Amino acid sequence: MVYVVALLWVIIGLGVFFVAMRRGHAAAREAGAAGEPRRESKAGRRWTTLAVVVLVAFGLAIPALVLAANGNDKAGVAVGGVHLTKREQKGRELFAHACVYCHALNAVKSYSRTGPNLDVRVGDDISTAAGRKALVLSAISEGRARGLGQMPAGLYQGREAQEVAEFVAAVAGH
Repeated sequence: MVYVVALLWVIIGLGVFFVAMRRGHAAAREAGAAGEPRRESKAGRRWTTLAVVVLVAFGLAIPALVLAANGNDKAGVAVGGVHLTKREQKGRELFAHACVYCHALNAVKSYSRTGPNLDVRVGDDISTAAGRKALVLSAISEGRARGLGQMPAGLYQGREAQEVAEFVAAVAGH
């Protein structure tokens, strides 16, 4: 679709360029022959005005339509085509602030090696969404030491912890 619109604008631009060059050269020839510039008729001025108005309208309408089409819930779609709720979108933002540095998760394109890969640990190893959410909530509230003490407890609490858990449960393994 983008290529079609770009091609349309290139064709219109070339058409305007060639018409301007042809008319400009003819008008210069006639002005040189008669000694005074040629005046355009009322109909010609109307067509020129109409053409300018149409081009300005397209110049405003096309970008507006593209922006409107691009703004339709693009933030609500994660990698893999998973549609996120508002809470899960907020969870993605929170995950990006604190969790992305340690955990690998395809949905946020993180590939860290410190913590476990959540696509495998949460997405593949646990079959239900409720089980995935419970595991993530437990890890956030209690931390995960595994003898190394790497993940501190309480990185998020309350609603924020719920949102992160819902996000990871929704996207892990996709």
